[in-house]
Amino acid sequence: MSKAVMLSIRPKWVEKIANGEKTIEVRKTRPKLDTPFKCYIYCTLQGCNEFFRVDLGGDVAKWNRGKWADRKGKVIGEFTCERIALIAYDGGELSSTTNAAFSHATCLTQSEIIAYIGDKGRCYGWHMSNLRIYDTPRELSEFTGLRDTRFGAAPYDIKRAPQSWCYVEAMDNG
Repeated sequence: MSKAVMLSIRPKWVEKIANGEKTIEVRKTRPKLDTPFKCYIYCTLQGCNEFFRVDLGGDVAKWNRGKWADRKGKVIGEFTCERIALIAYDGGELSSTTNAAFSHATCLTQSEIIAYIGDKGRCYGWHMSNLRIYDTPRELSEFTGLRDTRFGAAPYDIKRAPQSWCYVEAMDNG
């Protein structure tokens, strides 16, 4: 059994990942895994098969009415996290262990990253490679979660999407 990670990502960011514009995902935490490791992309809202967007004619209120169960997201693809870089803010300057162009690859401005991590904080840039978007999105129920215990990784059925990310069992055929 090998560990992988499932990330919950909003549709607007999934689209930027899929078109190659976003190659670094910024998160406040990182898994206790050696790189490289596989990451599955859970798109958080369902709409259409093309990244689950829905045309509501600009009526956001329509989105808030109705059956929430019909709006579950799906796992739309995977990538390899080739490395994780520390991004730190010391109150004066934003720095990273990666190159100076990391902000462009995250699709966030430096001020947005600073607002995300807070004053004198840190976060991590998950570098993506080998992106693969599935022809048919996968259901969350097709994956097995892995919970760390003192006896090792214990499998469990995933009932809901992770808040940020969670460990899952890597699928051989992805």
